[in-house]
Amino acid sequence: MSRRDEGRLAGKVACITGAGSGLGRAMALRFAEEGATIAAQDLRWETADETVKLLDGDGHRAFGGDVSDEGDMVSMFAQIHGAWGRLDVQVNNAGVSRLPGDGFEEMMAGEGSQITLMGYAAFSKMMAIHAGGTFLCTREAVKLMGEGGSVVTLSSIAGLSGWGPVHYSSAKGAVLGFTRAASKELGGRGIRINAIAPGVIDTPMTADVDEAMLAPLVMMTPLGRQGTAEEVADTALFLASSESSFITGQWISPNGGLITI
Repeated sequence: MSRRDEGRLAGKVACITGAGSGLGRAMALRFAEEGATIAAQDLRWETADETVKLLDGDGHRAFGGDVSDEGDMVSMFAQIHGAWGRLDVQVNNAGVSRLPGDGFEEMMAGEGSQITLMGYAAFSKMMAIHAGGTFLCTREAVKLMGEGGSVVTLSSIAGLSGWGPVHYSSAKGAVLGFTRAASKELGGRGIRINAIAPGVIDTPMTADVDEAMLAPLVMMTPLGRQGTAEEVADTALFLASSESSFITGQWISPNGGLITI
């Protein structure tokens, strides 16, 4: 019997958004190691497919689409239903930290505060990707879930503390609020939903953060380093598996002690 057959997600079907790189890819790899069949989503099908080719086992599939586009997500989950007939785990990971028109470059050039420089289009798009995408994917995913289903949402220390640009912090805070509210609705069906609020993690998204902003956060982290994508993936695995069967509506923050609440 293989490790996949005995894994913590053996026989489960898991959809992971933003699976083309970073945290999403690390989660897909970890979940597949533990026996899950993966529906890997990314904005571009090609990057999701690159992840699928790295996964242990057979039967995984790649999906392209925009998590903030209702039509794209309705179509994707219909395809998941057609392929497997059900879904056991949904991980809402897709997201961005920067957008055109968000005022970051102007702020760094000393032209003012980011909130006064940010365009509304950038603010609303950030909310649509993180909060809207979490809503759409959760709504469609739970239609395919039975008792024992698990939804994992990705927030951030920005959502807990207000650190970071106002559009990103607002969107990640909204994810936490959604997770709490949804847990009360879904609990009666035996479906759990929890959030992860990572600290400073070494991923391609973090590489886009200006070093002048990143370095002080690492220095303030008691464990003295950035976290790894694999450490966040292990947190997601715990929340996706039966090991967390009496946990719902909560958040876990792998942040090296940067924030203690």
